[in-house]
Amino acid sequence: MARNLRNKAGISHHHLVAFLGSPLKLGHRHGSFKRSLETLAFEEVPHSPTQKPHRSTAFILHGLLGSARNWRSFGRSLSSILSSSSSASDWKIVAVDLRNHGKSAEINGITPPHDMVNAAKDVATLVQFKGWDWPDVVIGHSMGGKVALQYAESCARGDYGDSAALPKQNSCGCWTLTLET
Repeated sequence: MARNLRNKAGISHHHLVAFLGSPLKLGHRHGSFKRSLETLAFEEVPHSPTQKPHRSTAFILHGLLGSARNWRSFGRSLSSILSSSSSASDWKIVAVDLRNHGKSAEINGITPPHDMVNAAKDVATLVQFKGWDWPDVVIGHSMGGKVALQYAESCARGDYGDSAALPKQNSCGCWTLTLET
């Protein structure tokens, strides 16, 4: 693959190794990379036919090579399930296109390093830019799961400021995923 990239794109083996290496090898301190950022692309799933104001928010983060579009059906199903429960009828569901995926791939302001720390920071920046409350739930699949965990860790450390709220946990103090067929 390195030979194909080098031949087709003029990328040397050294550059490919540096790209695939950790952000520390690229000269950036972990989590301190500064850049201007246009917000990530996202899709908000309608939460109820009446469009009542929401009190809770769930973010859905896709996996590698995916996009928010991959999660439209899931988002609609989740919204429908939550709407049918009288106690949870006011959720906002947001499917996010992570950096370099989906419509976020068209954004010019997203620069390296492309790692989980900066992908999670992009999500926090989206929340802050839009003026939203911090999400109550962050759902991630595959790479999106790693971003969600990094986001939770960064919230717990206070990386996004004092107002950032850690996503809610269940009564056991952990996050769980239950799939029913």
